[in-house]
Amino acid sequence: MSLIKKLGPGAISLIAANTAVLWLYFVYDLTLFQLVLVFWCECAWIGVFSAVKLMVASAIGDPYENRWADVSAGSALLISLLVIFMTSSLFFSLLGMVLMAILFANDALPLGNPGDAAINHIGLVLGTSLFLMAAHAISLLANFLILGEYKTARVGPLIALPFKRCLALFFMIATSILLVALVPTFANTTAFAIAVIALKVLWDILLHVGERRSFATTATVAEPDR
Repeated sequence: MSLIKKLGPGAISLIAANTAVLWLYFVYDLTLFQLVLVFWCECAWIGVFSAVKLMVASAIGDPYENRWADVSAGSALLISLLVIFMTSSLFFSLLGMVLMAILFANDALPLGNPGDAAINHIGLVLGTSLFLMAAHAISLLANFLILGEYKTARVGPLIALPFKRCLALFFMIATSILLVALVPTFANTTAFAIAVIALKVLWDILLHVGERRSFATTATVAEPDR
């Protein structure tokens, strides 16, 4: 019980969502190609929820707080829309390049079933990724809103958030594909997929806890100026 309290609802929801992905892996006999596409979709969800966090903080918090100028809620929302527009072009360009790399790897390596068109994976991949989307939604509701992280969230960390989380996921995807090329016999086993998901969950928890500490540190630093 103390461990659950220490991790918090956001981390618990991430563990539950990734457990559901593992369950679906067995139920629907997912391929490694489908699995990495699910994690690619999670990156897109992270980008969306990061944008929502910035908008929420702009509306009911003060992500642009500084000592030289006050920014009204309306101005903060307009600035946030501009920031989201500017950073999302870079973020989704990065997502596009990673997707192209995954599709290329699927053609060159045995990531999926031979002759299975990529479009046939869309429904199953998106459906599976909804569990991960729900986990990030719970984190937004529990940590950002109920526990009040919006009060201490600042624009810099919020902009960097999706890039940090997704670069970690991209590294994991690239490592998985590299192992397929180097040791294809092991990479096509169930044990390999379980190991990938387990390592991904561990990485998720570490990054999630780091984010919570980052917001807590921001609150501690900001407190003397109030």
